[in-house]
Amino acid sequence: MSARSLPLLSLVLFCLSCASTVDRVGDEQATQIEAEMGLVKDAALVAYVNEIGNKLAPASSRPDGPWSFAIVDTVEPNAFALPGGHVWVSRGLLALVNTEDELAGVIGHEMGHVTADHARKRIGVAVLTAPITIATGLAGFATSLISPSVGGLLAGSGKLLSEGLVMAPRSRAQEYQADQIGQTLAAASGYDPMALSHFLHVLDREEELMRGKRRRASFLDTHPPSADRVARTRARATSLTRAPASPIAASRRDMLLRLDGMVVGEDPAQGVIDENRFLHPDLDLILEFPAKWQVRNTPQAVGAISPKKDALISLQVVGQKTSVEEVLAAFEREGSELQFERIPKGARTRAEGRGRSAEMAILDHKGDVYAIVGQANAAAVSEMVAGFETTVFSFRRLRPHEREGIRQSRLRVRDAEAGETPAALVERTGSSWSAEALAVANGVELDARFSAGQPVKVAMPEPYLGR
Repeated sequence: MSARSLPLLSLVLFCLSCASTVDRVGDEQATQIEAEMGLVKDAALVAYVNEIGNKLAPASSRPDGPWSFAIVDTVEPNAFALPGGHVWVSRGLLALVNTEDELAGVIGHEMGHVTADHARKRIGVAVLTAPITIATGLAGFATSLISPSVGGLLAGSGKLLSEGLVMAPRSRAQEYQADQIGQTLAAASGYDPMALSHFLHVLDREEELMRGKRRRASFLDTHPPSADRVARTRARATSLTRAPASPIAASRRDMLLRLDGMVVGEDPAQGVIDENRFLHPDLDLILEFPAKWQVRNTPQAVGAISPKKDALISLQVVGQKTSVEEVLAAFEREGSELQFERIPKGARTRAEGRGRSAEMAILDHKGDVYAIVGQANAAAVSEMVAGFETTVFSFRRLRPHEREGIRQSRLRVRDAEAGETPAALVERTGSSWSAEALAVANGVELDARFSAGQPVKVAMPEPYLGR
């Protein structure tokens, strides 16, 4: 959850036969996705990704675009695209890239999904056939039952599970086709088409390293790998002619230095998830969700989803530089029939109907107003209410030791010493990556030995000083 609340656009039903309408929906979804997931704001890094995308575009079937390239602020290594030429890579993916050729291969692959209309076909099917999820269904219920507006009170909670539209796995045939297009674009633009195969291997190693850890969808979840696929990309690379063209980054060191300073791992500026606790140093708050619930964080809201996905508790900003009294007055002006009872720091209410229940607490916090909303289907009401009580009464300011314990890691480029192994480099630099993670991030084996002066990516822990 960021320190500011962003508006979200609604999904518009459309005619599948009308390409321009589908592109318009892609544009609307792009705005929504960027609001929900957040964007990396490093102007130089964003410009670099755009340079690569724009270098590939002339060789595509839509050389005049429009194309847009951006970096989503997520830990997981991923890339995805939507109709209208919208392509994203994550900062988690950038942390694993070791050559410009690899990044060009990934961006070209996603451009392939766009030019082959894969994104258009999937967004159409998703709109027409997707079932109502717990997040959108319950939030929609609570929005209509509790309040139609009040600053988009429940917008963020309704999007905590919305990644499915662009994150669902594609078919093997679509992956093969996107690989073919991406490698062809890369070669025609002067990049090594074999780099995509190399990077798929790095992603496979990273996936294995993270196995069993709680995380959102990564590239290999949404782009299923296969031995046959890797073999195809390798064979295809040997048949493609690489155009004579210079890379944008003059060397691997130059490319890595463009990543220097990028946040790796969780970004405290968006808040920190510690098991079932959520801590936000910039907003100076902490709260505790029910144990064993899955905690999700977006720029608009943070929330926890019950194990059976039949209940949701979320927190988001209602208004900045306002008061509980002003928010309650807004409810009254809307003609709301809800009855609020006062509680420490705010007020709370309950609404029921259509087999669902919602609880809401409006709370003052350092001159801003927050809403904690609990929603559940009929069978999960008691579980939600118990968890809601815990969450509401755990909401408070950070204590000094809690704030001091929040740190961040940034990607830094360090020169290796002759014969140094990943483990030795971790020990010498104090990297927050394990030796295994450092080896994967640098595309080397765990027993590799670096040469003197070889630039190596490390993750360096630093105090979080706020944004």
